[in-house]
Amino acid sequence: MEKLPARAGWHWVKQGLDVFRKQPGALMALFFSCMFLAMLSLFIPLIGGMAPIVLAPLFSVALLQGCVDVDQGKRAFPHLVFIGFRKPARKPLLLLGGLYLLVMMLSIAILSMLDDGMLIKMATRQIPMDQELIENSRSALFISSAVYMIGWMLSCLAAPLIYWQKMAIGKALFYSVVTVTRDIKAFLLTAVVLFLMFQVLTAIPVILFSSAQIEVTAIFTIFLMMIVLMHCTLYASYRQIFGAPPATPAAVDLNKP
Repeated sequence: MEKLPARAGWHWVKQGLDVFRKQPGALMALFFSCMFLAMLSLFIPLIGGMAPIVLAPLFSVALLQGCVDVDQGKRAFPHLVFIGFRKPARKPLLLLGGLYLLVMMLSIAILSMLDDGMLIKMATRQIPMDQELIENSRSALFISSAVYMIGWMLSCLAAPLIYWQKMAIGKALFYSVVTVTRDIKAFLLTAVVLFLMFQVLTAIPVILFSSAQIEVTAIFTIFLMMIVLMHCTLYASYRQIFGAPPATPAAVDLNKP
């Protein structure tokens, strides 16, 4: 596989937008199905609070498979939310989710060490909100967030490799890390473009509306759409690097009369 130029990241975003525009309603419905299952998982005894993070790779492959079906002229149905729960992908995807949880715990530990746990105490209402403490914790929050984002970016291709290539978790992580580091310029440009899109789109409701409630609702809606677009973009990157994955066998072909 040849090393890709940085501009490949820009093309991935454009291709991701093309996929999203084909069936935005279907992809958002699939995403809401994932959110609903994630909320239900919170009620699992003992591990409920951690369950959505552990299940994240299973929901991710559901969205990615939805992108495949849309790209190939098929309908993306909400029942795709369950495909990651099937064998043999279920176990390695859950192990990958456990790794995500460990990375998050590491980033939280780094945050606690750097700011003496002040942000966490304010978030859990152990101490009152203090603007000065929040400002002083900005650098700590940035470092801990960077640790988590680096971990996620290096492993972002692991879930689709597990599901589509039937790889074991170790092999999938190896190929993901090698691929991302080899084409790091393209992946960084993708991240920058998506971040700038989010900043521009969220500035629009702030400018147009005077109601804080409307602003928050609009920004949250944009945030959810960006998560779906991020998966569409990830699918575009996977397609260029590893080839087009297969469509869901039971999907409905929209091109047939």
